[in-house]
Amino acid sequence: MKIGLASGIVFGAIVGGAYGLLKTPRTGEQNREAMKSYLDDTTVLVQDVTDKVKDLKGAISELTNEGKTLATDFAKDMNETVQEFSYEVEPRMRRIQDQANKLNSDVQDMTESMKTPTEN
Repeated sequence: MKIGLASGIVFGAIVGGAYGLLKTPRTGEQNREAMKSYLDDTTVLVQDVTDKVKDLKGAISELTNEGKTLATDFAKDMNETVQEFSYEVEPRMRRIQDQANKLNSDVQDMTESMKTPTEN
C-alpha cells in the first residue's frame, strides 16, 4: 500500500504527539498546549508541502507545454531549412547529372569507336 507524503506527515505527527504525551513530566494543561502547538505547526507544514507539490505540478505542466511548443517550432524550422537547401541544391544537382550523362555518352561513343575497325 502506497502512503502519500501528506499522510505520512500526519501519521508521524500523531505518533510523535502521543509519544510526547506519554513521556513528558508536564501537567495536563501544559501537554494540551504543547499538543495544540505541535498540531498547529504540523498543519502549517503539511499545507506548505501541499502547496509546494501543487507549484511543482504547475511548473512541470508549464515546462511540458513549452517543450512541446519548442519541438513544434524546431520541426517547422528544420523543415523550412531542408526545403530551402533542396531548392538551392537543385540547379547544382541538375548540372552534375548533365555532366554525368555527357561523360556516360562520351564513354559510350569512345567504346563504339574502338569497336569499329579504323581505316587508314
